Amino acid sequence: MDEAHERAVEQLRSDSIVLSLETKAIFSSLYLNKIDPVQYKDGEYFIVSVYFEKDNRTIKVRELETNGYELSLNGKKATAIEPLDEKDPRRSLMPIQNNWNRYYFIRFDSVRETSLALQLENNQTGKVVLSYQK
Repeated sequence: MDEAHERAVEQLRSDSIVLSLETKAIFSSLYLNKIDPVQYKDGEYFIVSVYFEKDNRTIKVRELETNGYELSLNGKKATAIEPLDEKDPRRSLMPIQNNWNRYYFIRFDSVRETSLALQLENNQTGKVVLSYQK
């Protein structure tokens, strides 16, 4: 494992949104600024992986926006959300690789605070917060 992958494993955070004993979403993220501070310095960058429940037949496309989920960092919305396909080299940093998760490259404006709270929230099912230190 090279240095970047070692730092990626150290930066991996995961948690779940559970409602009535059912897992609604599994949210994992990497804080890229700690993995490659030279490349990621003009904002706060993340790669996130999200699993959405498969039993909800009303959902046709399993993406962040179509599932009613909002992503925020310290209460502020992302400035860019880019889906990552299977062959995107940035996705290889994520230690979790499977076909049922959706992967995104996320950019937020720079945050002054040293504590970061990356939150995935849905008004119907709940929220999950992943914490990082700058």
